[in-house]
Amino acid sequence: MYNVDLIRYITDSAGELIGKADVAVPSLACEFIDEAEELLALAGLLLKGRSKDELLLKEAA
Repeated sequence: MYNVDLIRYITDSAGELIGKADVAVPSLACEFIDEAEELLALAGLLLKGRSKDELLLKEAA
């Protein structure tokens, strides 16, 4: 089972990174967006109840 507070923290952090990307120079903005994308993917995995290892195994197959 996932922890709602953890999901909220992860998505809030992703939102902050997206906000930083909005005002950053393009090269740095890409880094912020990439990190936000990874955080949102992690939150999605937690919501689905899957571990990151399961996703990696699925992608490898």
